[in-house]
Amino acid sequence: MRAIDFNNIQEVVNYTKSSIEKGFVICTTVENVKELSTVVLQNVVLCSTAGEYTTKGYKNGAITGFEYDLNDGEVVEILYPPIKSIDKLKDAYKKVENNKNAFALLLCDGLTGMEEGIITTFYFMHDKFKIIGGSAGDNLKFKETLIYIGSNRVHSVAIFFDLKNRTHIVRENIYVQTGTRLLITEANVINRTVKTFNNRPASTEYARVLGIEESELPKFFINNPLGKIYESDIYIASPMKVNADKSITFYCQLVSNSFVQLLQAIDPVKEIKNTLNNTPFKPSFTFVINCILRSLKFQDERLWPAIDRELIKFCNNTSGFISYGEQFYKNHANQTMVMLLVE
Repeated sequence: MRAIDFNNIQEVVNYTKSSIEKGFVICTTVENVKELSTVVLQNVVLCSTAGEYTTKGYKNGAITGFEYDLNDGEVVEILYPPIKSIDKLKDAYKKVENNKNAFALLLCDGLTGMEEGIITTFYFMHDKFKIIGGSAGDNLKFKETLIYIGSNRVHSVAIFFDLKNRTHIVRENIYVQTGTRLLITEANVINRTVKTFNNRPASTEYARVLGIEESELPKFFINNPLGKIYESDIYIASPMKVNADKSITFYCQLVSNSFVQLLQAIDPVKEIKNTLNNTPFKPSFTFVINCILRSLKFQDERLWPAIDRELIKFCNNTSGFISYGEQFYKNHANQTMVMLLVE
């Protein structure tokens, strides 16, 4: 696998058409994806983004991605609803399930809220089978996210990779528990909306535990999201917006009669160093997916250059994108970094 960056659309077309024995995953803006979809061949998967990660670090408006040997990857379209694709997903999985280095790269539509539905469709996969993914973005326009297989627009896609090289996937949070928890007393799972915490209006109670004015609450979402605890791990649930009825819409599903933890941010640069120091091997290739809310925090606090230094020093053959949500094994989360390592 090799990271690739391009300066313009024509470079992508020339390169991918001259390498028909290769497969490509290209991450770029909605506008570039639309243009590329009219000219690339079926060996190219296109995904729109909310920013890109290149061999030189974080960019906005770049054209990046990676190439792989076509024999190493099987591309499976995920229809809407995803259960329609279950037979093809099962067939692809059966070919790789006994390879401990195999994994699935999942690229989901970023606006239909179907990530949990897609993951549920993977019920037949072993819990330890590696799944890493990101939800397509559209640079905060929240109008349309795009995924294509060649010229064919698809809802979502899974690419099953059957590699000989050792692989590993990493998930990083830059938030820890504060010790305060909230009980979700009423929620709409389909709309990803929480109506009440502790039997009080959601925004009122969220602001109360933070000790702030309710009108100020949205300003605290990036540094104080909520966490779902799963087998002692934190999976972040990011608030999207406060609604007129004081309910809160999130970027992932939250369920009534369950607890969530109030989180607080820690030093991201220290944490990325810790994350990279604890990987099991030095990779020859990495694919990095960062949540849009992490990216916004890094932009606001001017942290991207420091994060870039650590990631590129760790592996300069790196690609990735900024997402509207992250998938790690059979979990969907927000405000997270997930990273694929290939030895």
